[in-house]
Amino acid sequence: MNRQHGGHKNVITRAESVGAPSVATTFGICRDDELAPQSIGCIHVKQLLSSSSKDIALRSYRQAVRVALELQHKDTDLSAFQVRRCRKCSEMLTTTFFCLQCPFVGCRKNRHAEAHHKETGHIFGVDSRSGNLYCFYCRDYVFNYMIEHIKSECMDNSFASKLRKRPQTSDQTDDKQLLEKRSRIPPCPAQSGLRGFLNMGATCFMSVILQSLVHNPIVRNDFLSGGHNSKQCERENCLNCCLDDIFTEFFASPSTTGFGPAQLLTTAWRTQRSLAGYSEQDAHEFLQFILDQLHGTSTNIARIDSNVCSCIVHRTFRGHLQSNITCPNCSNVTETVDPFMDLSLEIKDRKDPSNSKMPSLQKCLERFTSPEKLETKYMCSFCSTRQEVTKQLKIKQLPVVLTIQLKRFEHSLKSNKIDGHIPFSMEIDMTPFTTRPSSKRRYLYDLFGVVCHTGKINTGHYTCSMKTRDGQWFYFDDAMVTVSNEKEVLASRAYLLFYIVRTIH
Repeated sequence: MNRQHGGHKNVITRAESVGAPSVATTFGICRDDELAPQSIGCIHVKQLLSSSSKDIALRSYRQAVRVALELQHKDTDLSAFQVRRCRKCSEMLTTTFFCLQCPFVGCRKNRHAEAHHKETGHIFGVDSRSGNLYCFYCRDYVFNYMIEHIKSECMDNSFASKLRKRPQTSDQTDDKQLLEKRSRIPPCPAQSGLRGFLNMGATCFMSVILQSLVHNPIVRNDFLSGGHNSKQCERENCLNCCLDDIFTEFFASPSTTGFGPAQLLTTAWRTQRSLAGYSEQDAHEFLQFILDQLHGTSTNIARIDSNVCSCIVHRTFRGHLQSNITCPNCSNVTETVDPFMDLSLEIKDRKDPSNSKMPSLQKCLERFTSPEKLETKYMCSFCSTRQEVTKQLKIKQLPVVLTIQLKRFEHSLKSNKIDGHIPFSMEIDMTPFTTRPSSKRRYLYDLFGVVCHTGKINTGHYTCSMKTRDGQWFYFDDAMVTVSNEKEVLASRAYLLFYIVRTIH
């Protein structure tokens, strides 16, 4: 904690020494059974930290992070920024990587860093702007406790060094007094929450669901207004506390680098054993899991009445479906009302299984609420006869946030994925699918989130597009965040859709 940074001349020297020649050879790779169980990240990071090259690699990473942090200082000499210049095209305005295994610096824009990886087999790069570790095999930023600890330590040292270099003023007695005189705490930190999540080993399914919660105005406002205080909660393995910490980090910190939700991941592992490990999980199932956990660990579970919970999950996502069973003999209608947290819509037409044409979202909703004959006979309680009855689902009460799953994954004798584009719109009128379709009141919803799955059923990847509070769309691929637009969003192959109620009139 007492190490000091050198001048800018030393900065360039450090950058040249990032990945000294003694580290130029590819790091040794160990067997999977030798990996440290507490390590989180991609398999290549685990192997590196279990190999004989561990100490050299960590020393090189520490040097690279110091350089990246030094270049973040506003008073850094402009000539020092030359160290982040790509050795091939001299690019330095966009993302460049320090190779962890040799002195090479490559850019992302023209793929010179990736070309270096393919030519030399060097696996890791350090982002020259943030100090985050990038794996070229996984094509993603990776998270690891040991790596993150080194980065945090370097950040603390950098901040301490900056304080030591600051000139003293006549009215300053100590840092605390100066802070109180010349600053004030804003009533609400003006941070956008626009930030990605680091992939900690096949955790893209978690990242997209967390983004859907971060950009959900109802959930966001509840957490930012103190709906759950993690500092006062005494529960063990509380998902609400983990999510509260994420909202604090996203909206109270100026950082825009990828965030590793390690605490939430390990808490989820302890809570749901089927989530433990690094195998791919289903994003919809994780959404159901986390909503159930947020309800169970909520500090606000007082009952409004005997059937409705006032926790943020139920106030946001809960709706009611009405099932009507009609007897053809006596025309008696039996009504059953059940709660739902999301709508799961079939893509294939059961009446015409051979039809391979992809339906629109509107068509899927029409099928979901259309009458269908039950395969088994039903005993009518009114006429006491067993009849082939007709069942129809309608929405009796709509939620504030409507979540729709398009059932792309089929699990019967053989697992299969339906991988076509299903047209959907930026707004949707849910009135025709309610129990009062002819009502003059319209139930209008606006789209704010889309989750997509690419690849095969067991080895795919999740990404998402989310709309910010100012109406701008962004595309999230784990830690990478890029600007998007409505045209790109509507062209995506959606798996989950998130709509929020606009107005009821």
